[in-house]
Amino acid sequence: MNKYKIAIIIPYFGCWPDWIDLFFFSCHRNRILEKGTILIDWLIYTDCPLPTKTYDNVYINQISFSDFCQNISKNLGIEFKPEKAYKFCDLKPFYGVIFKELLHKYNYTHWGFGDLDLCYGDLSLLINKKSLQKYDLITTHADRIAGHFTVMKISSKYTTLCLEITNWKQKLLDEIVLGLDELDYTNLVDPLMKYWLYLYRKYFSRLERKRNGRYYFMRFHNIIHKTFSKSKILEYYTSPLPNNNEVWTYDIANNLIKTPNNQIIPYLHFLFFKKTPFWQNPPNFWKTGFCQLNKEVFHNVKGYILFDNTKIIYQEEL
Repeated sequence: MNKYKIAIIIPYFGCWPDWIDLFFFSCHRNRILEKGTILIDWLIYTDCPLPTKTYDNVYINQISFSDFCQNISKNLGIEFKPEKAYKFCDLKPFYGVIFKELLHKYNYTHWGFGDLDLCYGDLSLLINKKSLQKYDLITTHADRIAGHFTVMKISSKYTTLCLEITNWKQKLLDEIVLGLDELDYTNLVDPLMKYWLYLYRKYFSRLERKRNGRYYFMRFHNIIHKTFSKSKILEYYTSPLPNNNEVWTYDIANNLIKTPNNQIIPYLHFLFFKKTPFWQNPPNFWKTGFCQLNKEVFHNVKGYILFDNTKIIYQEEL
């Protein structure tokens, strides 16, 4: 029986987001997949205080921002001293190189990167024995490597592919976030992606009138790519643009997240629920007091957590 052990590496500095207890809880709910053949740990590097409730597969490594940057500098051979932690977005494809010794020490077979602004549902929709046997890289967008969730095999070419990014050292030293994870690294994993996106923009952009039109268009390329590649780049619609009165549901007992159309997705990414520069005129977004979850919610495996573009709440029944 094949056994897989995955480390999701996430550095985070500043103050925990309001939903952090929910994030850690959803990590714990995915600690074991496929009847114990897949184990997932989250390795969090932070200067935030330890949470009141901890889990055996969420490792909080407390470290100062400057010390963490020194470790990056040592492992990559650069003087990495960004002013803001947001620059770590460009580091994501390099974590397999940076943490190489740690990953081997604890016998991880796969590593990945992600974000804290999400709630996991059933990750076996993505990460299962079949997908891990067939693919060396799995990500959740159709048109790029997803910075909020990507997993790859340690022994595959994808772990060191980041070192082929043109002028990568200079780009990491630039204070501007250049999108090395979702742009430069994507172009190495899937060199034809940029041509398909050009084709879409030039001839098929009218599909954008239809929600998720670009993702539907990219399905054609995704099918071709995964047929001849060891990477699976497929849209899972985890980063929605929420309209008023649309509700996403996290069924805690069954560890499932459902969309307003009752479709099951592996996780919900909060990017467009928050105020963000990536969506200029949202119909609504989370404001102070939006997270209305009592900590007692995370002591019982029952009930439902509801998300809309104004709040997060808990209900015992729907």
